[in-house]
This record gives sequence, structure tokens and C-alpha cells, in this order.
Amino acid sequence: MKNLFAIMAAMVCLMGCEKIDIFTPMNVTLASEGQTMSIETSIQPQSLDILDYDGNGTNMPEYDAATGTYTATYLWLTATISESSFYDGKYTLVLTAEKNTTGKARTLYVGGMDKNYSGSMKVRQE
Repeated sequence: MKNLFAIMAAMVCLMGCEKIDIFTPMNVTLASEGQTMSIETSIQPQSLDILDYDGNGTNMPEYDAATGTYTATYLWLTATISESSFYDGKYTLVLTAEKNTTGKARTLYVGGMDKNYSGSMKVRQE
């Protein structure tokens, strides 16, 4: 009986939780020769960051007032969001990867905030 009560309580909690997709998709793989890709996101541009697995990286994007563009760059990856790309509650995030000359796969995480929610997207380059 206690197990049944615990299961029902967990189900009620899960039903009340709201899932927020800040990035679509959550994982991206970019070509080793370098690539630019556009992705829809609901993060606020001023919260854009790029971090590695250890949390090192760029925590605040640079803002260009003339173009209304937020840009974060760390190691081999640049992430850009233009204020003018806002449409239907989303921005267009542009990812640009430099050519991978290391011969090894590499990974960074692009993140940000949407109101009170945070999220990150795994960006891998092979």
C-alpha cells in the first residue's frame, strides 16, 4: 500500500512539472571541416554562453549595439544571436565551428536562460 501511494504521488508531481525546450535540438554535430548551422532557441540573447565540460569558457556574450547582435566565442566555436531574428517567441542562434585540425572529436556546451529556466545544448565536432 505504501508503494502504491508513493507511485501515485510521484505521478502527480510529474504531471504538474512543465518541460521547457530551450534548444531544439539538444545535441548537434558539426562537420570537421568547419560548419555554420542555424537553430531556433527561446533563450534570452544576453544570457548566451559557451562552456566546456569543466565549466570553463565564455559566460557573457559581447554585444554590438550597431547590429543588435550578441556573440560568444570560446576555443573553436562561435555562437551568435541577433535581436532582429526574434520571431514567434524564438530567436535564431547561429553556430559557427572552425576547422578541426586536431584529429580528435571535441565538445562544447552552448547555454542560456529563458525566464527562470536554463538549458544547454551539446555541440560536438568530429
